[in-house]
Amino acid sequence: MNSNNFSRRRFFGTSVTSTLGLTLAPSILKAQSPNPEPDPVAKEFKPETIEKVWRNKQSDMTYRMLGRTGFMVSEITLGTLPFKEPSFIPLIEKAAERGVNYLDTASGYAKGRVENTLGNYLKNTTEREKFFISTKLSNYYKKVDALIKEMLKGVSASKRQQMHDKALQMIEERAVAKPGYHINYFRGQEKQFEKSYFRHVVLTEYGYKKEWREQIKNSARQLLDESLKRLQTDYVDILHFPHGCSMPEMMDDEILRELFAEFKQQGKIRASAVSFHNDVQYNLEKTIDVAYYDAVMVAYNIANHAALERPIARAKKAGVGVLAMKVARALVKNNPEWRIEKLNCSIVKDNLSKFSKAYLWGLQNPNISCCVAQMETLKMLEENLQIVDKKVELTKE
Repeated sequence: MNSNNFSRRRFFGTSVTSTLGLTLAPSILKAQSPNPEPDPVAKEFKPETIEKVWRNKQSDMTYRMLGRTGFMVSEITLGTLPFKEPSFIPLIEKAAERGVNYLDTASGYAKGRVENTLGNYLKNTTEREKFFISTKLSNYYKKVDALIKEMLKGVSASKRQQMHDKALQMIEERAVAKPGYHINYFRGQEKQFEKSYFRHVVLTEYGYKKEWREQIKNSARQLLDESLKRLQTDYVDILHFPHGCSMPEMMDDEILRELFAEFKQQGKIRASAVSFHNDVQYNLEKTIDVAYYDAVMVAYNIANHAALERPIARAKKAGVGVLAMKVARALVKNNPEWRIEKLNCSIVKDNLSKFSKAYLWGLQNPNISCCVAQMETLKMLEENLQIVDKKVELTKE
């Protein structure tokens, strides 16, 4: 893909006035009906009927319900991407002492080493029951892509190029990579668009071959069993897949629905979820529409929130729990000065680090359940936990 399509530049220019403006998704710029139809999904959820599930409840921590799961999760939860070594276990123990009760990980973090670290901690049953454990099937599409690659050997080069061009055209027409809407949080993130859209075009053209379905399911089963083995537990509370969804159509997949139902029935997972950094608005809308996801982890921060406020509110009404990630990451990537300025104008508190302030800002949204924070030191943990249960009035200037 032409790298110019993903170039990073200041979308709002350099003036203070423009940089403090809201980041809008393409759809928000379109006219909307003043009297929209009632949401058929949202009408079904009645929070008062959900039984609350508690873990590691502490008096100095505040907890929120994660949608229809009933999980009462701490406002600040622990992202574990850097936890490659046992040296991080004391940090987990300290977080538990402070009432943190949710650990987020993935099979792809350090090729399973992070799950191993957590497993060495969670093998103690007492410690396991302190936390809601979330992992992700990072390599779910690896099997799908291998099957597609093998099938395409029998397709002419011109046809493959045609499908590739169609994928690029879809990306361009949807403006999903447009600076100001799309934010890169890690190297190579934007490449997920091309890969996902090409996969979609191929599957739209040829469909899943009959013999593929069981192969794909067996691969997913193996991936989950390997994660459980590394985590040294019989189940995870929340399973995310796809991990890093890049287009809404990826969720129009009966295989996903069937696997989640199977894993729940077997007791290997308690709740189904999906995560994404790309095309956040439309992926969140689709998560709600397909109606088989219990929770969603979405990149949400001071830079992109304008595109997400309405669908996040809709998710809560539908009973889909929202976990906010990359809440602070936007303050360190791709010329973040205007975002920091906007944050400082929204929350006038000089005694907080920019990261703690970002989490405080995120938690002012009553429609999210928690902020997933990557904390690598005890100092970072203490700084971020000081903002739980704090209410502030967000300024508009």
